[in-house]
Amino acid sequence: MAAGVLAGCSYPTDTTPYPGVCTPMVVTDSSPPAESTGAPTNLVIRIGFSDYPDPGSVGLSSLLLTTGVFRVPETYSVDLANKAVVITPVGFLDSDLGYTATVLDNLSSLAGCSATAAQIAFQTGDGPVDNPPVPVPTFADVQPILAASCAGGCHADLTGGCLTAPLAGLSLCAAEARAALVNIPSSEVSSLLLVAPGDSARSYLLRKVLPATSGGGPIPGTLGEREPPGDPLTSDQLDTLTAWIDGGALP
Repeated sequence: MAAGVLAGCSYPTDTTPYPGVCTPMVVTDSSPPAESTGAPTNLVIRIGFSDYPDPGSVGLSSLLLTTGVFRVPETYSVDLANKAVVITPVGFLDSDLGYTATVLDNLSSLAGCSATAAQIAFQTGDGPVDNPPVPVPTFADVQPILAASCAGGCHADLTGGCLTAPLAGLSLCAAEARAALVNIPSSEVSSLLLVAPGDSARSYLLRKVLPATSGGGPIPGTLGEREPPGDPLTSDQLDTLTAWIDGGALP
C-alpha cells in the first residue's frame, strides 16, 4: 500500500491533480466559526482549507492567535486527512474576551500554492467545557484496513497472510506490518518515515493513501500512483489511520 516503491498493484490515471496555474489555498471552515460567541476557554481551533496544508509551512510566520495587540502562545499540528490546521493555545483562554486567528500567506499547500490571508474572529464564553479523552486506536484497529486494501498478492496474500517476496519488500500482513512501517524511511521520499509516531502529517503512509481529487490520483510530494488501487480509503478509515499515527502508532 503506502510505502517504498509501489509501482505494481497501482492503476493508471489521466487526471492531472494540479494542472496549470497554482490555485491559492483558501479557508473553507473553522471551529469555532467566524464571528461566533460563547467559545469554551479550553478550545482547540481547527481551520479547514481547500487543499492539503504543508506541515513544513505551519508555524509562527504563517499562523497566529491574538487578543487585541497581544499574541497568545500556541502550538500547531496538521490534520492532512481533513485538510486542516489545528491551533492549540498554551493554557486556557480568558473568559468573555475576543480573539482572532489569522492565516498569513506564508502558509502553503503541499502543491506549493500560498494560502489566501484570512482572519477568524470569535469570543469566548464564561469558562471551559468537559473534554473527555478520546480512545487512541491501536494497530488492531488499523490492520483490518491494511488487510482489506493491501491483500491480493501485493503486500499480503489473498487471505491477508504473509508473502515470501512482497511488492517492494514491504510486507503488510498482520504479523509483519507494524514493524515494516513504524520508524522506517520511505524509499520513495527518504526524508519521510513511512510512519512517524505522533506526526501523521509527515508520515509517508498517510500521504500515499490521500487522494488529490475525489476520483483518485496521488497528492503532490508522493511518487507513483495513489494507493490502494481503485477507490480511495473512506474518511473513517483515513481518520483511524491518522489517529493511530498521532497517538503514537501503538501496537
